[in-house]
This record gives sequence, structure tokens and C-alpha cells, in this order.
Amino acid sequence: MDDLADLQPRCPNCGTVMRDHPRGFACACGHIEDHGAELDAIAIPPEFDGPTLHGG
Repeated sequence: MDDLADLQPRCPNCGTVMRDHPRGFACACGHIEDHGAELDAIAIPPEFDGPTLHGG
């Protein structure tokens, strides 16, 4: 089985394995890889507001 550290990115500043962050990945040294702009670019479709299959 692969080491879990191989699945997380490493910090470009200090080489430490970065942890999950709400907008990307963060390192203990303070470096943050912000992927928030990519998340904001995704358009979430509106909730369906029409007839159901069973006529309800």
C-alpha cells in the first residue's frame, strides 16, 4: 500500500507535506495553494423546479 504522504502535495517552500485547506492546501510554514478561483468558476445548476415523474 502506498504511503498517504505520497497522495498529498509537498510545499514548494520547505518540502513539508501540505494539509487540506477549505480553498486548497496549506503548509505549517504559512504557504497556501489557493484553488478557490477554480472552485468559483464552477457553475452549480439551479435546483429542479418542475413536474416529477409521479405527477407530484
